[in-house]
Amino acid sequence: MEKVTVNELLALDLKGKIVCFPTDTVYGVGAIVNDEAAIDKIYEMKKRDYSKPLAILTPNKNIDRYVIYTNKDVFKLMDEGWPGALTLIFQKSGIVSYSITNGLDTIAFRMPNSKIALQILNHFGPLATTSVNISGMPPLNDIEEIEKQFSEYIDYLVIDKENISGSPSRIIDVSNDTIKVIR
Repeated sequence: MEKVTVNELLALDLKGKIVCFPTDTVYGVGAIVNDEAAIDKIYEMKKRDYSKPLAILTPNKNIDRYVIYTNKDVFKLMDEGWPGALTLIFQKSGIVSYSITNGLDTIAFRMPNSKIALQILNHFGPLATTSVNISGMPPLNDIEEIEKQFSEYIDYLVIDKENISGSPSRIIDVSNDTIKVIR
């Protein structure tokens, strides 16, 4: 694991790599969308079942190529909740990798309200992400603890600090006509 600042990270290649960084909610680990090797490393690190798909963090609301809009209220939810602690589940388009959705017809997106996360996302594009923890355990939000538990998996740990809430985002399924609150 290499500790880096955001500016140092922006000069690096993330292909095949996992990056850990703060968001507005919790610390997350991410990999470039469709980077199968790095995404597999995230699942291995978390001991996560492949039936649990990853979410995508996006730097903006421009996600049209990844999703199919099936709910008329989705744009209102995006306007009210993005950037912020709101994850929306959409019908996915055909360009989304199987490794992210694991065969599901849906995909989750969130636009964080985090200067650090948005800087990373604006540079590298959307990232497949999840919280830093063993699957089913509480998220880790302490850099030293993250380093202690996951240094063999995480390639880059962003050391810039930012205020985080410590609580995961709300999740709302907008993949069909009915809005369903998941968390």
